[in-house]
Amino acid sequence: MGTITIESTILIPCGRPEVYAFCVDAQARSAVPGQEGVALHFEDLVAERSWTETHETRTETITCSCVVYPVADSTRLTVTAQYAPRGMGRMFSGAKEGAYRKQEAARLAALKKAVERDVRKARSS
Repeated sequence: MGTITIESTILIPCGRPEVYAFCVDAQARSAVPGQEGVALHFEDLVAERSWTETHETRTETITCSCVVYPVADSTRLTVTAQYAPRGMGRMFSGAKEGAYRKQEAARLAALKKAVERDVRKARSS
């Protein structure tokens, strides 16, 4: 009946500085599908390397520790997310773990697409 920790890794075919710059830009992140209206706070920023972000919604608080690593011509983004349900959801957090895993996978997929789109747009301009 507490937090649920989910570790994920995605590979983004862009440079590390571009991925980092997009991911710590609150305005750019608010345009990512599925993340509209989510209060996003950044902490512990280490330039072009790592950061901690907190997403606050009506039903949960998500704290993500993120690290970017260069891999050939791509960037590996490793995220450790801790989901902390609020209100009545705290009692059923164990039953919702599968739903949280799916939600995290969808959130990271949307983030990856948004980063790729932003980088393509910047290169074509």
